[in-house]
Amino acid sequence: MKHLTKNISILLVLSSFVILVWANRSGRFEVRPFGHGVTMTPVTESTPWKDDILKVKIGIFADNMYDLNIGSQSIAAEGLVWLSWPAEFQSLLDRAKLPIEQVITPVNRVNSWDSVSKALYAEPIRLPNGDYHQVIRFANRFYAPHLDLRRYPFEQIKLPIIFGFHTMNDGFDTSKVRLVADTNQSGVGAYIDTLGLITDAFSVSEFIQEYPSSFGYQLTNGPASSRYSQVQLEVAYSKSKFAAILQLFLPLVVVMLMVLMAPNLAASLWDVRIAIPSTALLTLVFLQQGYRQSLPLLPYLTYIDQIYGICYIITFALFLLFVKASNALDHATDAQRGETIARLNRHDKIFQWGAIAILLFAVIANYLFPLRSIYPHH
Repeated sequence: MKHLTKNISILLVLSSFVILVWANRSGRFEVRPFGHGVTMTPVTESTPWKDDILKVKIGIFADNMYDLNIGSQSIAAEGLVWLSWPAEFQSLLDRAKLPIEQVITPVNRVNSWDSVSKALYAEPIRLPNGDYHQVIRFANRFYAPHLDLRRYPFEQIKLPIIFGFHTMNDGFDTSKVRLVADTNQSGVGAYIDTLGLITDAFSVSEFIQEYPSSFGYQLTNGPASSRYSQVQLEVAYSKSKFAAILQLFLPLVVVMLMVLMAPNLAASLWDVRIAIPSTALLTLVFLQQGYRQSLPLLPYLTYIDQIYGICYIITFALFLLFVKASNALDHATDAQRGETIARLNRHDKIFQWGAIAILLFAVIANYLFPLRSIYPHH
C-alpha cells in the first residue's frame, strides 16, 4: 500500500507538471486581449482599391529615437515627414478648409501635449509635375502596441512610427484617398541607436486601419465602421546575446552548478548537503527579482522565467531528496549504514544526471520553440 501511494503521488506530480507546461505553452493561462474591434490590415498587391482613388505619397525619416520605456511601451522620436499630392486632393483640402498637417497626423502618438508637429513651408510648394509638396517636422512620443517579450532576453523589439489620415473627416477614408509609402527615400538617421540595444533593421509598410465606428458621419442605427490609410516606419532592436548571457545567465549557471554538484558530496555529510538547496533557492529568488525589476508586469512567462522555473523545481526536488536521505541515515542501524549510504549515493547519481538532462532540454527546447503568442502581430 505504501509503494502504491508513492507511485500515485509521483504520477500526480508528473501529470500536473505536464498539464502545467501544456497550458502555459498553448497560451491557456494568458490574459486575452480585449476585443476593441480596431484592425490593421497590411496593404499588399492584391488589396482592392477604386480606380479613381486619389493617391498621396508620404515618406518618413526618423532622425533620432531615444528614451525607450518598456513599462509604458513607448519611445521618443524626431524626424521628418514629406507629402506629395495631386491638385484633386488639394481641392478636398480647400473644401474642408484644412491644411495637410492637420489631415495627416501621427496615429500612435502619446503625450500629445508635449509633441511638436510643424510644417516647413507656410504654404505647400508646387513640384515640377504640378503636385503639391509639404515637409513636416515632428517630435513625438510613440506607442508600441505589440511588444513581445516572450523570448526575453533574446527578443527583438519592434518600434513603429505610424502616420495616417485623421478621422475628423470622412472625406479622407479609403474609399476616396490612399497613402502611398515612399519606400525609396524613407529611412532612419545616425541617432536612432538606443543604449543597451542593437539596431537590427527598419522597414516601411502600408496599412488600412478599420475602426468600429463612423465617428457620427453615418446616420445608422446599426453597427458602422470606417477605414483609413496609414504608413508605418518600424525600427527593430535586439539585445546582445553575449552580454545577456554574461549579465543574466552566468550568475544562474554558477548557482545551478553548485546545486548539481551537491549530490557528489557523500551521503554521510547530510548536514552539509541539506543546507545547499535551501541557500540556492534563496539565491534564485534574489537573482530573479533583479532582472524582473527592469520588466513590466507581463501576462505571460518569458524565456528566462521558464528557465528559472525549471531551476526552482530541480533545487526543491534536490532538497526533498536530501531530506529523505537524511531520514534514511537517521533510521539506519550501524550494520545497515554502509549499505544505506551506497544506495543513497546511487540515487544521487540518478538524480544528478536526470536533472542535467531536464535542464539542458528545457534550455534548448524553450529557445527553439518559444511560447505561442495570442496577440496579433503586424
